[in-house]
Amino acid sequence: MRSILKDLWNGNLEPWSEEWEREREARELVGLRERHKEALQKALDETGKEILSKYEDCYTELESLGCEEAFSKGFSLGVKLVAQALIK
Repeated sequence: MRSILKDLWNGNLEPWSEEWEREREARELVGLRERHKEALQKALDETGKEILSKYEDCYTELESLGCEEAFSKGFSLGVKLVAQALIK
């Protein structure tokens, strides 16, 4: 356990580096999103492109906050499960 905590602290744990169950589906959605984005950019004037860029920045920041919150809640749940297992 101590080694895992050290690895976590030092940034050596990268759970996202492993393939996940729905990676293929996610890649397809990313590709589809990119195609739609390119089509939308072609249809927009400069003002529209600027608005789209700001929208994407906000969406990216929101997604980052959501991922951070999910990690925090998942980690907290994991600690609670381990604590409960050690108490009984």
